Amino acid sequence: MNLTTIQSIIKSLVILLTYSLISGPLLADLSVNTNRSQYSPSDNINLKIETTNPTQQALDLSPLQQGFIIIDQKKLMINSYAEGKRTSVVRWELLLRARKSGPIEIPSLEHNGEFSAPLSIFIQSSSSSRFLPVSDMPVILDAQLNREDGYEKALFIYTLNLYSDRPLAPDFSLSAPKITRAKVILLNSNEIQKVEIRGKQYDVREYRYAIFPAEMGRYVIEGPVFNGAQVDANQLEARANNLEINVRARQDFDNASYWLPAQRVSIDETWVKNQRLQVGDIIEREIIIQMQGITAAEMPKIKIPSPEIVKILSSKVTLSDSIDEKGIRGTKTIRQKIQLLERGELTFDKIAIYWWDTDQDSQKVATIDKNILNVFPGPNGESSIEREVAQNKAAQSTNENIIIIETESSWLIWALIALSAMTSLGWLFNLRKVRRIKDAQAEAFHQNIADKNRKPGNATTGSTTLDNENFNAKAELNTFQTLGRACLQNDLISANRRLLEWANYYWYQQPLESIGDIVTLANNDALAALLKDMQHCLDTHDVAQWQGKSLFELLTQLRDK
Repeated sequence: MNLTTIQSIIKSLVILLTYSLISGPLLADLSVNTNRSQYSPSDNINLKIETTNPTQQALDLSPLQQGFIIIDQKKLMINSYAEGKRTSVVRWELLLRARKSGPIEIPSLEHNGEFSAPLSIFIQSSSSSRFLPVSDMPVILDAQLNREDGYEKALFIYTLNLYSDRPLAPDFSLSAPKITRAKVILLNSNEIQKVEIRGKQYDVREYRYAIFPAEMGRYVIEGPVFNGAQVDANQLEARANNLEINVRARQDFDNASYWLPAQRVSIDETWVKNQRLQVGDIIEREIIIQMQGITAAEMPKIKIPSPEIVKILSSKVTLSDSIDEKGIRGTKTIRQKIQLLERGELTFDKIAIYWWDTDQDSQKVATIDKNILNVFPGPNGESSIEREVAQNKAAQSTNENIIIIETESSWLIWALIALSAMTSLGWLFNLRKVRRIKDAQAEAFHQNIADKNRKPGNATTGSTTLDNENFNAKAELNTFQTLGRACLQNDLISANRRLLEWANYYWYQQPLESIGDIVTLANNDALAALLKDMQHCLDTHDVAQWQGKSLFELLTQLRDK
């Protein structure tokens, strides 16, 4: 072997070693995870892919297409700032559906020279042979959720399967799943099915529940408890597995004063009316609102505008719920009888329902376009006024025999008129006086709030003097109360957003863009430590570990000084 060959071999080894050292860390940068590891054939698989090396290069999804159907995808850019460093993370969120049952592998994906590790999941079979946790108990309870992460007041479907290797005695009892701050509704229960699991026959009863969490947070759903016995056997007790869900806070809405999370919302209307409309006609309007994933009783009040020149003779509202394969669907039906009072163009304004799509995690709106009706003069005139005149003339002609008695006591009538005028003037004077008192009290209240929140200027602390003319005390107080609610509920994401909003009201003379700006301006060591911990939880996405009570108490102390 000559010297040239030896140098070539050494050069190749150095290149190979360098490549392995460079590519090794990259393998860990492209992370892939799912919301759980076991799914039924009809479940959607939420796949999240993240990288800390963002580029404009598209993610190659072709390796997934052999084993999965790609239903939806979206790309997110997450920026964070900590200790003078700005980091960026790119996240792809995919919605997949498996093409087959059994063990299936999410293959390695590649992006910008980075590779993810393969990930194995299990798809339960749709046949009578199904998956079941290993257990020696004669009666087994197995609980599953359609999702583990959702919004407050949104629907979670809880499915409980009761397995028994022998027929059950009919007097058994089964409790409902337990969860704090949530409404639990039994949707349905299926008849007994015979299934084979690992070569053994079981009787299976399926129970489906709707769970509506009332507030954000992490909650444990305690599994139902079975008390009973198999035929000709001793009494026994079995408990289902506990499950945990993460409930997110509601999102901000455009032009809406309510929170409506649902899977689907539709609104339709029908009319019962003559082809040619006239003044005095009575028409019927029916509006049907359907919402998938919410009960009719929980639907928010939707304003149904009507023209001022009509008379609503009756308005009846009917609520109903129905169960389907997706859970629960609420229906609200509004039936109105309307009398037309004026001729011309009659405009029924547009109806808009703003709602949050829990499947696609985005705001949507369901609408009915405005409707214009042409109304022609009626047989008794062109408007309600003319119709009343015609009716009064008819009434006068039928009462010609009525005798009108006149009196000469005109001075008494004028005295009563003068007394009424004096009383009205006195009432108006007192009303104006009361209004002035209320305005003065309101002005004093807002001035006290502004005085309480005013801080003297200090060049060493970086704080600024609050100007009564520019400082919005009411907005600052409202924002601080909202910040306090988020802190006490340990809602890190909302607290971060509300903290910046409040700080920009409090230190209004200069814009604040990050937690670091607040630390610089406040110049408080204790506050700096709490905000540093808050920023660390944001950077590491460890929202469950953050506790906001101490931060709110310290901000309250600093604010009251």
